[in-house]
Amino acid sequence: MFFILFLAAFAVAERGLTPKLGIDLQGGTRVTLIPIGQPDEQDLRLAQDIIRDRVDGLGVAGTSVVIEGSNIVLTVPGEDSSQARDLGTTSQLTIRPVLEVQPVAEGDVEPVDAAVGDREAVARAVEEALEVRQGDPQELAQRLPEFRCPEREITAGFEDQAQALIACGEGAKYVLGPVPLLIGEPEDGERLDGQQIVKDSVGSGFSQQAGQNEVSFRFNAGPGQQGSATWSRLTQENLQRQIAILLDGEVISAPVVQGVTPVGSATSITGSFTMDEAAALAANLRFGALPISFEDPNVDNVPASLGLASLEAGLLAGAIGFLLVLLYTVVYYRLLGVIAFLSLAISFLITYVMLVFLGYTVDYSLDLAGVAGLIIGIGMTADSYVVFFERIKDELRDGHRFRSSVPRAWKSASRTIITGNVVSLIGAVVLYLLATGEVRGFAFTLALSTVMDVLVAFTVLWPLVYLASTKPLFTKPWANGLGRMEALRVDSAERRRLEQDAEKAGADSGSGGTRGVSATVRGPDGPPSDPGPATPGVTMILPRRDDSEEEGR
Repeated sequence: MFFILFLAAFAVAERGLTPKLGIDLQGGTRVTLIPIGQPDEQDLRLAQDIIRDRVDGLGVAGTSVVIEGSNIVLTVPGEDSSQARDLGTTSQLTIRPVLEVQPVAEGDVEPVDAAVGDREAVARAVEEALEVRQGDPQELAQRLPEFRCPEREITAGFEDQAQALIACGEGAKYVLGPVPLLIGEPEDGERLDGQQIVKDSVGSGFSQQAGQNEVSFRFNAGPGQQGSATWSRLTQENLQRQIAILLDGEVISAPVVQGVTPVGSATSITGSFTMDEAAALAANLRFGALPISFEDPNVDNVPASLGLASLEAGLLAGAIGFLLVLLYTVVYYRLLGVIAFLSLAISFLITYVMLVFLGYTVDYSLDLAGVAGLIIGIGMTADSYVVFFERIKDELRDGHRFRSSVPRAWKSASRTIITGNVVSLIGAVVLYLLATGEVRGFAFTLALSTVMDVLVAFTVLWPLVYLASTKPLFTKPWANGLGRMEALRVDSAERRRLEQDAEKAGADSGSGGTRGVSATVRGPDGPPSDPGPATPGVTMILPRRDDSEEEGR
């Protein structure tokens, strides 16, 4: 089984038998998203799920998305932080018809003051921006030539979808019409946005017919769903004109409508974008809409050199732990200690291979907290072996020889090992379910080490110690480190023998003489069946063998 696990880990690993490392061990980027306003827990968890879906859709390996207080924290291992910054943007997808468009010179942007963490300053900046960028379409068209696109978008989620809007993106600035109302909705009702896109329908690839990369998607068209019908009407009203797709207020695509999309049919967007750009657009369409908006993200970079220093510290701590366990077991248990250390090394090797396997199958990344869990697991595993050896000592104290003490000790020690490890496993599972972030890495490796402890104790340690007990070498006190226990065993055996002799003597004196079974032996001239006169015979007393004496022999 161990060999099969090794082959499986080697088969799936991309860099040999090296586990995937977390941000604190290999360096990377931590992005903190601070919500604007006070979102409720349900919206916060929905935003977490959508961002995690976007991460999975972009294929960013090793990224974790957790909620810390009222913030969402993303951690991306690796040196490239550009993906982390992109993942840290908010994601509200809207669709608007294009009323007017003008190109923007490269670098011609309006700086935006940073106001990270200052909610009031952010709110004032958003309000001032919307006064200029939102209103009557004709007035916005007059402002468009002088309008400078902001360096970063801050209005996402706060614009009035019923009004026209100035937006930027794709190297241009646009005057966009209101977001279309869903068919049958009142003026203040639901409008067409990314929520109506069927996620499973979104795809990207190269179109042989168009000779370009394309992104395809469709809107919902089930009972009571008007997304596809509204989109069909929008394409009909804007035939040969542009329709803008906005993500967080920024135009990410503005395709020209080439034909009317029938209700329930898919829509294709083709253009000169690359495969990566098509995949990114598809991911935005699939996972774009968020129920809340965020401030400009806080981005913290962890240098690779710092991660390497943490990794070296973790490895050094593990090596010291192994060395101390080896010294302790060899000093106290001699050759039995060598067996214990061999079992411990096998347990650690299996755990390590499991981490490699999980890293390339379920994308588990080993972090510094996980290393701490492994080191503590080393101590807990060694403790299980000590329990077994101490039970052997108890059996020797009771007068049993070393060979018979081993199976007797394992019978009781195995129950203790299982009970102790089950308690540890329950604690680790509860900690994993309730904790967040790096604490979960600690709980996971602790639970994995606990399971491996029980497995190796039953499949490696116990068989090896039992086989050793059958060898004359291991029965010698200098070899097993149980010399003092051997002296106690001899004393205990002698004490038991004396107690049995005393019990026998007391039983004999209590019966008034020799206690035994009498039998009459007759000579050949007077068989017992002879009805004639009684023939003199000899009466013999046969001593009764005492049970305790028999046991002593």
